[in-house]
Amino acid sequence: MTDDWGPHLVTAGAATVVVDVPPGTPMTGYAARLGPSSGVHDPLTVRALVIDDVGIVVVDCCALRKTTCAELRAARPAGIVDVVIAATHTHSGPCLTPGGLGAFAADVLRAVEAAFIEALTTARHRRTSVTVRYGERRLVGVGRNRRHDDVVIDPPVQVVAFDGDHGTVATLVTYPMHPVVLSAANTLVSADYVAPLRDMVEASLPGSVCLFLQGCAGDVNDDRHSPDDDFTATPSPGRDFAAAAVKGETVATAALDALSRATTVTPSRTRLATTSVALDITPLDPTEVASDRDEWARLAVTLPVEQSALYESWTAWADTWLEHRPEPSQWLGRVGLIGIGDLRIATLPGEPFLAVAERVREDLGEHTLVLGYCDGVSGYLPTADEYAHGGYEVCDAHRYYGMPGPYAPGSAERLADAVVSLGEK
Repeated sequence: MTDDWGPHLVTAGAATVVVDVPPGTPMTGYAARLGPSSGVHDPLTVRALVIDDVGIVVVDCCALRKTTCAELRAARPAGIVDVVIAATHTHSGPCLTPGGLGAFAADVLRAVEAAFIEALTTARHRRTSVTVRYGERRLVGVGRNRRHDDVVIDPPVQVVAFDGDHGTVATLVTYPMHPVVLSAANTLVSADYVAPLRDMVEASLPGSVCLFLQGCAGDVNDDRHSPDDDFTATPSPGRDFAAAAVKGETVATAALDALSRATTVTPSRTRLATTSVALDITPLDPTEVASDRDEWARLAVTLPVEQSALYESWTAWADTWLEHRPEPSQWLGRVGLIGIGDLRIATLPGEPFLAVAERVREDLGEHTLVLGYCDGVSGYLPTADEYAHGGYEVCDAHRYYGMPGPYAPGSAERLADAVVSLGEK
């Protein structure tokens, strides 16, 4: 079908597939979580939306490797031109990233891969003509800048509804906030605040599928948790399932309010444009790595067990780095831009900081959703001004991800420039 023949009727279909996660599955999100999963609080889901012939799939996990995403795209069902694959970034899910973020749950990843095909196939078969609506609302009141106490942020919750003749087929909801309400003390598989958020939206729109797509949340938490909280497996007040429900329902309430005042998007055939962006990896000094390695090894035998686990993982990373001595390198990321009429959905890899989304929206227009954690996640992407402040996201996180070094300053801006360029073509 082509727009040259007249107005286009947008079609959409959605599906949810539940993936079994057996007790004893390795989890990820916190080095201080010493044990595997003890059960399931929220089922791990793979959710798919097919708009015309473009797919969006979101998995309840912390991260997926770009190689995994490429393999999944190659295996997509016939009739789907391209697909974006996102992670909710829950810190209470199984580890689906070989070579980083903890012990790898290979069996669960295989089940996710099968669910990916099933969800996309079902969603494609369910396609029906839809009207597309877009809404947003600020003053959500839960997102906090996790690096600077004096920085006040007010990111919007954004929602897109796909309405068929018999009700809403699906909603896309995005809000930038780390799913870290649940702490390292939790050993139940969960989507964190995302699960009650989706439940509330779906209950308000019976028969619909809610896909939560994480925004540019690299420097956004639900609260300014004490850094010490993430290095202990002792339960922390306010970091439990009750708190996750409150915060998820707060975002859901804002999303439903935005939807009640949403505007209709001009129908147009859905398109997905993508490009690859080479991001430089900062080269490291072998002498400094060796010195740091010795200090981490010393700390690992002197600190409490949860903190020791972190330094043990950093020591293991350093041993691998010193053995292979990686040369200065680049990481090739994929950015995308989905267009439906005047609505745009920008998709970025990694963990971009909130300012990246603000910059992209300023250039592409208010009717733009900017998503992170898409098509491969292997580290934080701070804006250039944040490097002077150091901190975990700038200096340390690459070790947990199993990367040879942090992204070089300017990487986040390079991604923003690339996706904006897609919108100008």
